[in-house]
Amino acid sequence: MTPPPRPRRSPAVTGLAWGFILFSLAVMGLLALPLAPGEGLATSLGVEAGSGGLTGGVAWMIERSARVAGLLAVGALVTLTLAIALLRRLPWARRAFVALMAAGFVGVLGGAALTPLTFGLLPEATTEAAINTQEPVAGLIGLLGGLILAATLLTVLFAWAGWKLTTPGVRAEFEPAPAPPEG
Repeated sequence: MTPPPRPRRSPAVTGLAWGFILFSLAVMGLLALPLAPGEGLATSLGVEAGSGGLTGGVAWMIERSARVAGLLAVGALVTLTLAIALLRRLPWARRAFVALMAAGFVGVLGGAALTPLTFGLLPEATTEAAINTQEPVAGLIGLLGGLILAATLLTVLFAWAGWKLTTPGVRAEFEPAPAPPEG
Protein backbone atom coordinates (compact mmCIF):
# COMPACT_ATOMS: atom_id res chain seq x y z
CA MET A 1 0.00 0.00 0.00
CA THR A 2 1.43 3.39 -0.94
CA PRO A 3 1.31 6.38 1.39
CA PRO A 4 -0.98 9.25 0.41
CA PRO A 5 0.68 11.76 -1.92
CA ARG A 6 2.24 14.89 -0.44
CA PRO A 7 0.60 18.18 -1.38
CA ARG A 8 1.99 19.82 -4.50
CA ARG A 9 4.87 22.22 -3.81
CA SER A 10 3.83 25.80 -4.41
CA PRO A 11 6.03 27.59 -6.95
CA ALA A 12 5.44 30.83 -5.01
CA VAL A 13 6.97 29.37 -1.84
CA THR A 14 9.87 27.86 -3.78
CA GLY A 15 10.49 31.18 -5.56
CA LEU A 16 10.22 33.10 -2.30
CA ALA A 17 12.72 30.78 -0.62
CA TRP A 18 15.18 30.96 -3.53
CA GLY A 19 14.81 34.75 -3.70
CA PHE A 20 15.70 35.13 -0.03
CA ILE A 21 18.54 32.61 -0.35
CA LEU A 22 20.05 34.62 -3.21
CA PHE A 23 19.47 37.91 -1.38
CA SER A 24 21.17 36.60 1.78
CA LEU A 25 24.13 35.31 -0.20
CA ALA A 26 24.41 38.65 -2.02
CA VAL A 27 24.40 40.56 1.28
CA MET A 28 27.06 38.29 2.75
CA GLY A 29 29.11 38.60 -0.44
CA LEU A 30 28.91 42.39 -0.35
CA LEU A 31 29.89 42.41 3.31
CA ALA A 32 32.98 40.41 2.42
CA LEU A 33 34.13 43.09 -0.02
CA PRO A 34 36.14 46.03 1.30
CA LEU A 35 33.39 48.50 0.39
CA ALA A 36 33.52 50.69 3.48
CA PRO A 37 35.80 53.66 2.75
CA GLY A 38 36.75 53.98 6.42
CA GLU A 39 38.06 57.30 7.61
CA GLY A 40 38.73 58.56 4.08
CA LEU A 41 35.15 59.64 3.46
CA ALA A 42 34.75 61.28 6.86
CA THR A 43 38.01 63.16 6.30
CA SER A 44 36.95 64.30 2.83
CA LEU A 45 33.64 65.52 4.23
CA GLY A 46 35.58 67.63 6.74
CA VAL A 47 33.34 66.73 9.68
CA GLU A 48 33.47 64.76 12.86
CA ALA A 49 31.00 62.08 13.80
CA GLY A 50 28.13 63.44 15.83
CA SER A 51 28.76 67.02 14.72
CA GLY A 52 25.21 67.23 13.39
CA GLY A 53 23.75 67.62 9.95
CA LEU A 54 23.75 65.12 7.13
CA THR A 55 27.50 64.81 6.75
CA GLY A 56 27.93 64.35 10.50
CA GLY A 57 25.40 61.51 10.30
CA VAL A 58 27.37 59.88 7.47
CA ALA A 59 30.58 60.17 9.51
CA TRP A 60 28.80 58.62 12.51
CA MET A 61 27.72 55.64 10.36
CA ILE A 62 31.23 55.18 8.92
CA GLU A 63 32.72 55.03 12.42
CA ARG A 64 30.28 52.27 13.27
CA SER A 65 30.48 50.43 9.95
CA ALA A 66 31.99 47.28 11.51
CA ARG A 67 29.08 46.98 13.95
CA VAL A 68 26.53 47.70 11.23
CA ALA A 69 28.19 45.11 8.98
CA GLY A 70 28.12 42.60 11.84
CA LEU A 71 24.39 43.14 12.36
CA LEU A 72 23.78 42.80 8.63
CA ALA A 73 25.79 39.56 8.55
CA VAL A 74 23.78 38.09 11.44
CA GLY A 75 20.52 39.11 9.75
CA ALA A 76 21.63 37.62 6.44
CA LEU A 77 22.65 34.37 8.13
CA VAL A 78 19.30 34.07 9.95
CA THR A 79 17.44 34.85 6.72
CA LEU A 80 19.52 32.29 4.81
CA THR A 81 18.86 29.60 7.42
CA LEU A 82 15.11 30.27 7.42
CA ALA A 83 14.92 30.41 3.62
CA ILE A 84 16.67 27.04 3.29
CA ALA A 85 14.32 25.57 5.90
CA LEU A 86 11.38 27.05 3.97
CA LEU A 87 12.66 25.51 0.73
CA ARG A 88 12.96 22.12 2.47
CA ARG A 89 9.40 22.55 3.82
CA LEU A 90 10.45 21.88 7.40
CA PRO A 91 7.38 21.97 9.69
CA TRP A 92 8.60 24.93 11.80
CA ALA A 93 9.96 26.97 8.87
CA ARG A 94 6.67 28.46 7.69
CA ARG A 95 5.84 30.00 11.07
CA ALA A 96 9.42 31.22 11.55
CA PHE A 97 9.45 32.81 8.10
CA VAL A 98 6.08 34.49 8.74
CA ALA A 99 7.60 35.95 11.93
CA LEU A 100 10.63 37.14 9.91
CA MET A 101 8.31 38.78 7.35
CA ALA A 102 6.31 40.46 10.13
CA ALA A 103 9.52 41.80 11.69
CA GLY A 104 10.69 42.99 8.28
CA PHE A 105 7.33 44.64 7.61
CA VAL A 106 7.41 46.55 10.90
CA GLY A 107 11.11 47.41 10.57
CA VAL A 108 10.90 48.72 7.02
CA LEU A 109 7.69 50.61 7.69
CA GLY A 110 9.19 52.16 10.82
CA GLY A 111 12.41 53.05 9.01
CA ALA A 112 10.48 54.63 6.16
CA ALA A 113 8.48 56.69 8.65
CA LEU A 114 11.57 57.82 10.56
CA THR A 115 13.63 58.82 7.52
CA PRO A 116 11.58 61.90 6.53
CA LEU A 117 11.15 62.74 10.21
CA THR A 118 14.94 62.90 10.48
CA PHE A 119 15.01 65.59 7.80
CA GLY A 120 12.47 67.57 9.78
CA LEU A 121 14.77 67.56 12.82
CA LEU A 122 17.78 68.89 10.92
CA PRO A 123 18.64 72.59 10.93
CA GLU A 124 17.27 74.55 7.98
CA ALA A 125 20.75 75.25 6.61
CA THR A 126 21.42 71.51 6.39
CA THR A 127 18.21 70.74 4.52
CA GLU A 128 18.92 73.61 2.12
CA ALA A 129 22.40 72.15 1.50
CA ALA A 130 20.81 68.83 0.58
CA ILE A 131 19.17 70.37 -2.50
CA ASN A 132 21.98 72.78 -3.41
CA THR A 133 24.01 71.22 -6.26
CA GLN A 134 27.17 73.02 -5.06
CA GLU A 135 27.13 71.21 -1.69
CA PRO A 136 28.72 67.77 -1.15
CA VAL A 137 25.45 66.34 0.13
CA ALA A 138 23.42 67.42 -2.92
CA GLY A 139 21.04 64.85 -4.27
CA LEU A 140 20.14 63.35 -0.91
CA ILE A 141 16.50 64.30 -1.42
CA GLY A 142 16.37 62.14 -4.56
CA LEU A 143 18.12 59.35 -2.71
CA LEU A 144 15.59 59.68 0.10
CA GLY A 145 12.77 59.33 -2.42
CA GLY A 146 14.39 56.20 -3.85
CA LEU A 147 14.83 54.73 -0.38
CA ILE A 148 11.17 55.34 0.45
CA LEU A 149 10.11 53.70 -2.82
CA ALA A 150 12.33 50.68 -2.06
CA ALA A 151 10.90 50.52 1.46
CA THR A 152 7.37 50.56 0.06
CA LEU A 153 8.18 47.70 -2.32
CA LEU A 154 9.78 45.70 0.50
CA THR A 155 6.74 46.28 2.70
CA VAL A 156 4.47 44.97 -0.06
CA LEU A 157 6.74 41.93 -0.56
CA PHE A 158 6.79 41.15 3.18
CA ALA A 159 3.01 41.53 3.46
CA TRP A 160 2.41 39.30 0.41
CA ALA A 161 4.87 36.66 1.67
CA GLY A 162 3.26 36.63 5.10
CA TRP A 163 -0.20 36.26 3.56
CA LYS A 164 0.89 33.57 1.09
CA LEU A 165 2.53 31.48 3.81
CA THR A 166 -0.72 31.45 5.82
CA THR A 167 -3.00 30.21 3.02
CA PRO A 168 -4.44 26.70 3.55
CA GLY A 169 -2.71 25.19 0.51
CA VAL A 170 0.72 26.40 1.61
CA ARG A 171 0.10 25.39 5.23
CA ALA A 172 -0.61 21.85 4.00
CA GLU A 173 2.84 21.71 2.37
CA PHE A 174 4.46 22.08 5.79
CA GLU A 175 2.42 19.49 7.67
CA PRO A 176 4.29 16.32 8.50
CA ALA A 177 3.59 13.40 6.19
CA PRO A 178 1.09 10.97 7.67
CA ALA A 179 2.60 7.77 8.96
CA PRO A 180 1.92 4.75 6.78
CA PRO A 181 -0.68 2.40 8.23
CA GLU A 182 0.74 -0.60 9.99
CA GLY A 183 -0.30 -3.83 8.56
